[in-house]
Amino acid sequence: MKSVRPIAAAFFLALVACSSGDEAAKPSEAAPVPIRVAEARPVEAADTFRAVGTVRLRREIDLGFTTPGRIATIAVEEGDRVRKGQLLAALDTTTVGADLAAAAAERTRAQADLTRARDLFAKGWLTRARLDSAEAAYRAAAAATTSAQFAASTARITAPADGHILRRFAEVNQVVNAGTPVISFGDNRDGFVLRVPITDIQAAGIIRTGSVPIDIAALGPAPRAARIIEVAGRADDRTGTFAVELALPPDPALRSGQIGHATLSISGGGPETMLVPSSAVFAARAGEAFVYVLDADGKRVKPRRIVTGAMNDRGVAVLAGLKAGERIAITGISQLADGSRVTATVSGT
Repeated sequence: MKSVRPIAAAFFLALVACSSGDEAAKPSEAAPVPIRVAEARPVEAADTFRAVGTVRLRREIDLGFTTPGRIATIAVEEGDRVRKGQLLAALDTTTVGADLAAAAAERTRAQADLTRARDLFAKGWLTRARLDSAEAAYRAAAAATTSAQFAASTARITAPADGHILRRFAEVNQVVNAGTPVISFGDNRDGFVLRVPITDIQAAGIIRTGSVPIDIAALGPAPRAARIIEVAGRADDRTGTFAVELALPPDPALRSGQIGHATLSISGGGPETMLVPSSAVFAARAGEAFVYVLDADGKRVKPRRIVTGAMNDRGVAVLAGLKAGERIAITGISQLADGSRVTATVSGT
């Protein structure tokens, strides 16, 4: 038994030595991460942003024929200015003319049959059913004639108002179906607009100011004043943006398709809306994101979920999740985690 005790004591000492070695091998807590911080501050009552768009005549429509046929004439070229009632294009009227003549002849025959039927009915030689049939035949023939007359009258496309020819979709001798666009026409009566796309958040807060500064490079460097006349009530299915139309002052140099910029104003949001530098925001998705917020001691950071609003060159609007004066990390984001120790320097110092 005496020989066992030294062995046990040696085994115990070995365990203690191993335990002490493991504790010595544990790494110390990671060194603080040097970061810069900035304070969340309330957004101004109104903010501005620049949007780019294209010049368009406010009323641009595609014109075509109501009947199929072969185009005999196209009397205008792209870019032409036209007057109301001016001939733009015409179909070969051989077919529609023949249809009109046939319809008119059938109406004449049906009218003669109806006159005879009424005379015979008055003398008692014809039944009421036969008279009703003759009257129905005449109404059908009259309707067919009206339709043929309409087709003949619309075999010509005339300008519905003073305007511009924006585009030609067809050429002479081309056979087109009813309703096929032949000419794109711009109506001058409502003038030109600058149409710019904006995000859903911008659309919700846009301010319809009396005057909006715009610049169009094709017209020179001088800025111009426009006014908002329409904000789309529905987003574009392809882009998800809302179209804003700004009425432009008259200028003979304006052309559909020119590029312009507008400086628009949006409300900053309620008193709880904060503004933070865009570099502080990470993991943004579907109107939400995260920032790292410094604790009261200024030694550690924790991630905070926020609800984001509009973004511009001054930062990102935070609609919920932050209070004024809270300090957030704006550098070293990729090196931080929940509870990371930091050495914070206020931005700008």
